[in-house]
Amino acid sequence: MNSNKKQSVRAGIRFVAMALLVLLLTELLVQACNYLVVDDSKSYTRLTMHELYETKEPIDTLFLGSSHCFRAYDPQLFTELTGKTAFNLGSSSQNYDTSYYLLREALRTHEIKTVYLDMHYKFLFVDKNDRDLVQANIISDYMKPSGNKLEFLTRTAELSQLTNRIFPFRRDWEKLGDLSYLKEVWKNKQTTAYRNYEPVVLEQERYAGKGFVYSEEELDAEAITWWENFGRVEEDMNSTVTYTLSYLKRIVNLCREENIRLIFVTAPSFEKYLKVIGPYDVAHAYIRDLADQYGVPYLDFNLCRKEYLSLGEESFLDVDHLNGKGAVTLTGLLAELDSGLCSGKVNIDEYFNPWYDEKSAESASGQTVP
Repeated sequence: MNSNKKQSVRAGIRFVAMALLVLLLTELLVQACNYLVVDDSKSYTRLTMHELYETKEPIDTLFLGSSHCFRAYDPQLFTELTGKTAFNLGSSSQNYDTSYYLLREALRTHEIKTVYLDMHYKFLFVDKNDRDLVQANIISDYMKPSGNKLEFLTRTAELSQLTNRIFPFRRDWEKLGDLSYLKEVWKNKQTTAYRNYEPVVLEQERYAGKGFVYSEEELDAEAITWWENFGRVEEDMNSTVTYTLSYLKRIVNLCREENIRLIFVTAPSFEKYLKVIGPYDVAHAYIRDLADQYGVPYLDFNLCRKEYLSLGEESFLDVDHLNGKGAVTLTGLLAELDSGLCSGKVNIDEYFNPWYDEKSAESASGQTVP
């Protein structure tokens, strides 16, 4: 090799080495900024994702969905009752694009056999441009580097949103100048509990493991004086569904490809709330038609017969979320139904009414799936 070629090779090596060094220093700087600015000391999602990656147990059953999901289904109780290892990958305001990429992430290390997908109508009727990206950020922030994470970051956001998605500290960059805030964040992150991923415990609720949050708070329906301010079902369904349905179809197809048993579920809401926002059957019929279209069982626990599921104020923390007591009751029923669904011997009509409100059944049945 002549001297010119040797010099070219050396120059190339130096260039690559410098580029790698710059990337390394940039990554260290970004991580330092994230550590200083992002206060996730009370984050349930941080614990959930860490536990997902660190668990040595196989995951047979996976729960996916919004806060309705991670507050409604107790995976450890489900395992005790069914013998099937379970994990709850629910997260706040989780949209179906996030559910899809979470399922793919779980499949990287686990052979999932069953997926229970939360089907709350409000998250179906969300336009891509109107949805809150915070629900996606709190997941991607804790995803390990992979092709799945890169696709999640780039395909669920516009180009102008990528900076905030890739660099968590960028969302709160102005706090870099707030010394009192930075000191508090630093203090929180120096605790043994934070470093060891110990469960977050708040006044009336706690992270109970495997993605489940147990709340001791109980609804006081008589204290609510703003019932008329809750949005009506038909108003919430007055939006486009093209984007969300495209990801719902991807979830269905992925489950078929991986031979995963997919089941749609809707966690129950407080009865008076459903009557105020009703007719609820419009939402139920829409999701039921989706389930029929995809050949998927649908368990809408708002329509569960009272002899199998009776939930009063003591089972809810607010009008739309179960507390710990309610979750224990619901998980017990789901565990009972699970074995029957596996064998095909369960008669869903025995457990569920065909409609929430018989008077609205005729009008609700007119809803169609695009």
